[in-house]
Amino acid sequence: MGRPLSADEVAERLRARFGEGVEVEDQHGHAVATVPVDRYREVVRFLRDDPAFACDFCDFTGGVDLGPERGFEVVSHFYSTEHVHNVRLKVRLPHEEPVIDSIADLFPTCNWHERETAEMFGIRFEGHPLPVKLLLPEPFEGFPLRKDFPLMSREAKPWPGAVEGEEEEEE
Repeated sequence: MGRPLSADEVAERLRARFGEGVEVEDQHGHAVATVPVDRYREVVRFLRDDPAFACDFCDFTGGVDLGPERGFEVVSHFYSTEHVHNVRLKVRLPHEEPVIDSIADLFPTCNWHERETAEMFGIRFEGHPLPVKLLLPEPFEGFPLRKDFPLMSREAKPWPGAVEGEEEEEE
């Protein structure tokens, strides 16, 4: 059994390897690193291959819509069964044309996670081996987890029946 890295140690190791563009904070005992989009795949490979990290499991990749001004975040969570520690990666993407490299070849579990994120948020995973819909029918248009997606419950529609209290009396 190895030794878990603290958030400070994760920050030190990631900054030593990838420079000051990496932000790391401790959130409830988990190291949360925000990395530039062009370094995402490289950082993921490092977390997997570096013996001090040995992150051998990715239990999720998902998206967060922060609105048109702030764009999107792709969030991936990695775990080391050897060291029993967690590292969460965040990558910020622009709201227009959100694109990030796929890591499905590095962590096969990300295949479905990336497909779902692409389908629900419209984030494109460059190099994904099977970029087809997973949950919604092919003719479905739009991205349901985006903040700007029109929810039918919010659309004003005429009521199909009589308004309560104005029913016509039968003769």
